Amino acid sequence: MRPTMLTILFAALLPLSASYAQESKKLEAFGEEIDVRVLNLEVAVTDKDGGHVEALGPGDFRLIVDGNVVPIEYFSEIRYGSSIDLRTAEAVAAGSASTAPTAAVPAAAPGEVVGTSFLLFVDNYFGVARDRRIVLENIIETIPRLGPKDRMAVVSFDGRKLNLVGNWETSHPAIIRNLRQAIATKSGGLQRRAELDQYELQLRRTGSGLIEESLENTKVEYVRVLSRQVDTVVKAATAAMRAMAKPPGRKVMLLTSGGWPDDPSSFAVGPDPKIRNRTQRFSPRAAFDDLAGTANKLGYTINTIDMAGRQNRQSVNASNGTLVGDDFSQQAPSTVEDGPAGPGPADPPPTSEQLTGQLLDDVILAFSATDGREQAVEGPLIALAKETGGQAMINSFRATALPRTLEGTSSYYWLGYTPTWARDDKEHKVRVQVLRPDVKTRSRRSFRDLSRQSEVTMMVESNLLFDTDLRGYSMAATLGEAKPKRGKKVELPLSLEIPMDQLLMLPVAGGFEANLELRIAVLDEKGNRSEIPVIPVTLGGKNKPREGAYATYDTTLVLRAIQQQLAVVLYDVAGESMLSTSVDFDPGSG
Repeated sequence: MRPTMLTILFAALLPLSASYAQESKKLEAFGEEIDVRVLNLEVAVTDKDGGHVEALGPGDFRLIVDGNVVPIEYFSEIRYGSSIDLRTAEAVAAGSASTAPTAAVPAAAPGEVVGTSFLLFVDNYFGVARDRRIVLENIIETIPRLGPKDRMAVVSFDGRKLNLVGNWETSHPAIIRNLRQAIATKSGGLQRRAELDQYELQLRRTGSGLIEESLENTKVEYVRVLSRQVDTVVKAATAAMRAMAKPPGRKVMLLTSGGWPDDPSSFAVGPDPKIRNRTQRFSPRAAFDDLAGTANKLGYTINTIDMAGRQNRQSVNASNGTLVGDDFSQQAPSTVEDGPAGPGPADPPPTSEQLTGQLLDDVILAFSATDGREQAVEGPLIALAKETGGQAMINSFRATALPRTLEGTSSYYWLGYTPTWARDDKEHKVRVQVLRPDVKTRSRRSFRDLSRQSEVTMMVESNLLFDTDLRGYSMAATLGEAKPKRGKKVELPLSLEIPMDQLLMLPVAGGFEANLELRIAVLDEKGNRSEIPVIPVTLGGKNKPREGAYATYDTTLVLRAIQQQLAVVLYDVAGESMLSTSVDFDPGSG
């Protein structure tokens, strides 16, 4: 996915009065307030049969952050969706290593029902409608088992844009309606399969011509296209998570995948060093790393769902979009074979024994390629789940994804620790040990403490992607006349009219100042998004602005000359308030 080009050329503030044109000062009062917060860590502890191990106490756990053992300040056991009081005789009778009183996690008071927020990401880009129906129908059947405080949001992606099918809902009928709507949405999975079939056909045709360079270029081009597609959908999942960052309770992302190889070169070609070297720069692995990192940053557990399940080697009729060949006997040889698909016209007709042998060879090759490709798309799902403390629903488990998720999220231990570091967005390694024999644990492996600046950026992205309410004040934005630049880009003047009486003006030497951060996010007609720059802006003057006063802020953007949507936000750091607006740019309208 090529990112949208967004460059800030310059910014000029038109002062409210002559005295406002003063040098910006960095003031302690503008610094971010360090509030009391807790690192919450959900830990599943199971026995050899996979059952929840009950009645452990805080002394049965060792929490290690960045290599150092830290105190467990908050501790709760969530059993079947409710918080258990550790002071009960049951915990003491269980022989806990420590029965000393420990505060419950703030969000899990003893006896309280604890909810889980499920974010369902529906992959309509790689996913086939038939496979999607199997997964979503089972989720629908399981919705009545959700607890009274459980909620679910549904987001889908079609390769171009994210669609908020349904926002956070606790009502079971409302959730089911959202899921029914997701089932009825058009999917592009058959197109992805048709592309793979076309690639394999092209390989056989090119291979039969014995043109090595053409054969290699065919492979490189398909890997490039597939890498871009995988990168696009994985980044969309990350954006969806960031946009839906702060629901209450435990957070679980149900991530459906129609088949995303993190190594498209091996998926398409196999272990070919030459192709790997030529396509390494296209690799989508950074997008997978960012998805896992974002989940750990936001406190999401990712439960991955392999929508396609165990694959028979099926082809797609690109002319009508139907699946053909439900068994291997109807398939052409796998792409492992670079030669022609069958005997040439000058060859004698094959005997029945030769046909049988060829068919068996084709089946073996198809099984071999299918197994390799199965591993290529299942491996990333397993890794994402493991890194975030979740579960991977692979093959037949796709049809029981939500029941298995509920089993894994209804009973667990919730550990809390107050970090000593500032909210600095840095990654911190986390490890949990259980001081009991013969038990298994599952939890996330890292944590990032979000700064307020990062939280605001995520709200801006949410507003751009889903048109959500930023709970701020509005400001006016005006676009000027676009001027052409090289490379199909344009310079676009942007003018903001800022209501000064909505800002917190703090006293400084010689007058008053407001310390702001400008964020501009861009979404183009193809669904590509820009990075969101954070630009410091200082407004100052000798006197406090009167009621109804406005300041004008002018800047120039550099954009590609295609239709774009802009979301613009000014964040008041001291006042913790936002001014927002959105505007559409159409290069053909002028």
